[in-house]
Amino acid sequence: MDDTLRIVHLLAAIVWSGGTVALVFVAVPPVQRLQGEARAETLRAFGKRWRPIGWSALGIAIVTGAALATRAHAFDTTPRRFDAVLAVKGALVGLLVAGAYLHDYVLGPGLARQIRAGEPQSLRPLLTGLGRANLLLTLAIPILGVLLAEFLHE
Repeated sequence: MDDTLRIVHLLAAIVWSGGTVALVFVAVPPVQRLQGEARAETLRAFGKRWRPIGWSALGIAIVTGAALATRAHAFDTTPRRFDAVLAVKGALVGLLVAGAYLHDYVLGPGLARQIRAGEPQSLRPLLTGLGRANLLLTLAIPILGVLLAEFLHE
């Protein structure tokens, strides 16, 4: 059972992380050359296709991660440094979920409304900064997962 949970957890993390990296470094740069409604429509189309895949993968990673921690008896019989890293990883996952939600469902649609209305794009810097922060979290969380695996098997 543990091996199955680990495999599913890793596959879900790979989908989330790989998809995020692909969007940031492959999809978004050409879109940044577009202007106005064409830019907004293209980003909307990417989001519509990515959200069900990405959010499902993130949810599966969270559920399987929690199951793995429970099965390892985290915060009970695990080493202290395992527990400390797991707590940090959990906090970063919480920040990632909040940041991704704000990016995908609050700021992104808000910026699209500003573009459609021809208003100043005041949300763009916040959306971009949050996207970069989410990318850093997306890259940091699996690194902590590797540490957890090492600490658990010492």
